[in-house]
Amino acid sequence: MFLSSCGDRIIYYGRSYPATQTVDIFFRESDVVEPNEIMGKATLEVSAKKNSDKVQRKLMDRAKRKGADALIFDDISLTTTGSTTGAAAAGTSGRRGFLGIFGSKTKFSKGQQVKATLLKYKKNVR
Repeated sequence: MFLSSCGDRIIYYGRSYPATQTVDIFFRESDVVEPNEIMGKATLEVSAKKNSDKVQRKLMDRAKRKGADALIFDDISLTTTGSTTGAAAAGTSGRRGFLGIFGSKTKFSKGQQVKATLLKYKKNVR
């Protein structure tokens, strides 16, 4: 996954239902007692400096818009991405065997990737 420098990015695959007002939060599938179906999977990529409450709220807001009744936080991991600027070249010239090398610079960014499962309670499926 790539870290987006122009803002937080949620990647969602799944179904949508009418929006909900509240979303229950779980960290283990075994804690969900209400019969349910998995309606989709979401991945949020943000800067490692992002406040965890804001990250949680962003995923909850997306889950509400998609119509989820519950959200399971599956995986939270730190990531490192890099981008390289500049160019490199080598060559020979003349009798002395001149070798020219031009440097490049790699910038690394730390981020976090949060994966979640969106659930719809069976009692609310129409």
